[in-house]
Amino acid sequence: MKEIRQQKKQPEVIRKRILEQATILVSQKGISGVSIQNIATAVGITKGGVFHHFPNKKNLIEEMFNQIILDLDQTVEYLIKRDQTEYGKFTRAYIHSSFIHQIDGVVSAWSALSMTMITEPTFNKIWMEWLKNRLSQHAETDSHPDLELLRLAADGLWLQSITGVIDDEQCSKLEDDLLNRTYLT
Repeated sequence: MKEIRQQKKQPEVIRKRILEQATILVSQKGISGVSIQNIATAVGITKGGVFHHFPNKKNLIEEMFNQIILDLDQTVEYLIKRDQTEYGKFTRAYIHSSFIHQIDGVVSAWSALSMTMITEPTFNKIWMEWLKNRLSQHAETDSHPDLELLRLAADGLWLQSITGVIDDEQCSKLEDDLLNRTYLT
């Protein structure tokens, strides 16, 4: 008689996949276009499986948003530590991270971040708090108005790239141009 082996449960893996699918769906449809059923189907579990990890959609979206901010913060910190030039260090990390942050090469976490803030403005406060704290930490190196303009230009460039107004090649060239301008005083 064959022994039936039950697959070991991996709650952290499932939780991560739920958050990833929520991020993908939010980036495509905004918060209102996301359902627990869609997430469950994409992950390959039941709605009850999603509710096992998150008591409701609001909690799931909050956790997703906080995870994106945490991932972004870790990416920015990593890029800052690798940067040898003090002036504009945070700005370069901010610009660069806005174009590399993807989930499974499919979607930019920035898309989900933006769609969350656009469709549910209460999340703007969390984003603004993160940005304000980062700018305060890097006031010595990144408070120049020219660097603020470059960060805002990067936000606009990112938006133009995801809406298809400019192609990947143009985007890459313009991103490089923005990064190069962060070295000018």
